[in-house]
Amino acid sequence: MLAHLLYRSSGRHDLFIRDCEDILAIARERNALAGLTGFLHAEDGIFVQWLEGPEDALQPVIDSIMEDDRHRDVTIFSQGLIEERQFPNWIMGFSDGRQAPLFDFLAERGTNSHDLRAFASCLHQFLLLRAA
Repeated sequence: MLAHLLYRSSGRHDLFIRDCEDILAIARERNALAGLTGFLHAEDGIFVQWLEGPEDALQPVIDSIMEDDRHRDVTIFSQGLIEERQFPNWIMGFSDGRQAPLFDFLAERGTNSHDLRAFASCLHQFLLLRAA
């Protein structure tokens, strides 16, 4: 069974760029071994990530994110079973605010974080567009 996780977290501002590089290196190696795919966006000290793959391989990764001091204030927007992968060609895709500003994308669509379902949907759309 395939499962997914969509979350946002705050990074360490003073180490954000280095943490991004470290997270990507580890995620790409781990995901390749575990059969996970996904996409990470990092901007202004914020991480937004979609992970997907076998449910039993995804849960340990979720646990490690929750315990990782590079991620603070983790908000899970969506988690559960899916029928098909959204990012099948990405061991771990990446974008940042220089390439595609997330906050501009959200503002253009009038999305705010008060409606969590709509906010999560917009985050998901943003990541899918970055991966295209």
